[in-house]
Amino acid sequence: MILGGIDEAGRGSVMGPLVIAGISLDCEGISYLQDEGVVDSKKITPSKRERLYPKIISCAKSVYICRIEPKTIDFYVNQNKLNILESKFMTIISDNLNADKIIIDACDVNLVRFKNNIVQNLINNSVKIYCFHKADSDNLIVSAASIVAKVTRDRQIEKIEKKLNEQIGSGYPSDPITKIFIKNNIKNTLIKEYVRFSWNPVKCILAELTQTKIL
Repeated sequence: MILGGIDEAGRGSVMGPLVIAGISLDCEGISYLQDEGVVDSKKITPSKRERLYPKIISCAKSVYICRIEPKTIDFYVNQNKLNILESKFMTIISDNLNADKIIIDACDVNLVRFKNNIVQNLINNSVKIYCFHKADSDNLIVSAASIVAKVTRDRQIEKIEKKLNEQIGSGYPSDPITKIFIKNNIKNTLIKEYVRFSWNPVKCILAELTQTKIL
């Protein structure tokens, strides 16, 4: 029996991609990662995530990662369909994992609806799909997927900083560095591909700047 897990990183960010990762493991791999102390990515430090990442990749039976850029996210958010966007990519990942059963950390409050959005579009009808809330905390395989997603996203943020030659923080609206960066650079065309303009914090910054110009 090969089990899979899928999770995302960056859903609530105002900058950078949304990353969705899927991995599959056999019993030996699960036991190995359990001994290595794999838990939900939010419960461990960035350095430990980096240390665990290659170990997860090395023992996985399969890995599939999708990166969704801000422009695509904005398109779906403006239609109030972010959950649909996630389900589409989780379907793609499910079809590309070598797994008999896949556990998914669901973003939709309605688990049945979210599962149906995935199952009805699967090409591989033999795989069994299970959707749960907080699966990244309750299931080791999903925890491992959360680490892969988080490390992948963090590395993308680092690449963005190198391209812009400036610190942008974590990309989350609660991060002071991110807020200052967006406020100082929101009109800079060079950052447009990295910012989610459909997010309320970004809209508020734009509104404040517009109001300041009027005054």
